Amino acid sequence: MPFEQIAIGGIYLPIFLIFLAATGLIYLVLRAALLRVQAYRLFWHPALAGAGLFIIVLSTILLLFGP
Repeated sequence: MPFEQIAIGGIYLPIFLIFLAATGLIYLVLRAALLRVQAYRLFWHPALAGAGLFIIVLSTILLLFGP
């Protein structure tokens, strides 16, 4: 495994935290796009759909770039 921790300002953080930050940024962009086209009205529970979208984005990032 090439990276298990990353140092930011002398503080060692797990690489998973970087994946979560990237997922959060991608999720915010996707959520804004879905709100603009009013796609959340198609879901029974919009918050659950948002959580599912976050999990899908996170798992995709982990599959592509994870250890």
